[in-house]
Amino acid sequence: MIRKSLFLGLTLVLVVALITLIIRGYKIEKDQARQPSEKVEEAKSTATRVLAPQDLKILSSKTVVEKKADPKKSSCISLHEIEIRNDGKVSYKDVQLRFAYFDRKGKELATRIHTAAQIISPGATIKLNDIMISDVPIPTVDSKATIISADIDSASAKEP
Repeated sequence: MIRKSLFLGLTLVLVVALITLIIRGYKIEKDQARQPSEKVEEAKSTATRVLAPQDLKILSSKTVVEKKADPKKSSCISLHEIEIRNDGKVSYKDVQLRFAYFDRKGKELATRIHTAAQIISPGATIKLNDIMISDVPIPTVDSKATIISADIDSASAKEP
């Protein structure tokens, strides 16, 4: 009889503890549902890099390919003169230029990237004279320069 009453008492204590844990867990879950666990804040966007900016135009592009053939390499050096005009309202810096090199048939042989670190003010035109690209394939006869991206100069960027 004593065993039965001890067993019944312990079972009753375990059932009460289990019900208490279930109720407490339900309350905690309900409180977490009311309060968002993370806050989402929206930051004001600031433009720093413009991909293929429409404001910048390549006015002229001249290429001279020096056929200094190295017996160990099948490459040469190309010298570029680029003239860029800024038709926009902000200054740009660190203009990334992509040079594509073509053979006689017009097939693209290689591309190279060059960054011009000069600042281009609104309405200004700059001339980049000494752009030297090495490791250009030897059958190169023509090239084309395009602007990949440019960083907006932080000194000229004004908040509205």
